[in-house]
Amino acid sequence: MFMVNVKKCLEIFDLVYVSSDSLEILKWTSNIGAIPILRGEELCGDIPNIPVYQHALGIMPKDIKGIIAVQVNSPTVSRETIMEIINLMQNNEEVITVHEDGKIYGSVWGISRSRLNKYSDFYHPNPEKTVVDNSIDIHTIEDYNKALVCVKS
Repeated sequence: MFMVNVKKCLEIFDLVYVSSDSLEILKWTSNIGAIPILRGEELCGDIPNIPVYQHALGIMPKDIKGIIAVQVNSPTVSRETIMEIINLMQNNEEVITVHEDGKIYGSVWGISRSRLNKYSDFYHPNPEKTVVDNSIDIHTIEDYNKALVCVKS
């Protein structure tokens, strides 16, 4: 189901990068137009997103001023939510999605190159703006089944 957001991003952005340690995933996403970034083992598993984003941005052309990261395990994130993050990034260095209660979610995270390069606390983002997103974050088979129903409808 990870391809849902990759395809969504390909409709929105001129350039879409996919970071993964899976050569198979990188091949699939490359075949539909995304630019693959092979992630080393040290950037896999239970680590915060910031080092992964820093690695990816280090491979991207230097004229890219920041990234809009869309989690592949949140396939029900709306196009409107992504567009809202893009619009808010015009005047901010960091914008992230949150749950209704204000807790950081990160289904979509916009961050400038300058902020990303000097990030010090990987576990406690402090964005200037937040956007509420109630999309499904897949971590269990139940989450997957809920998302599957939403994506198919």
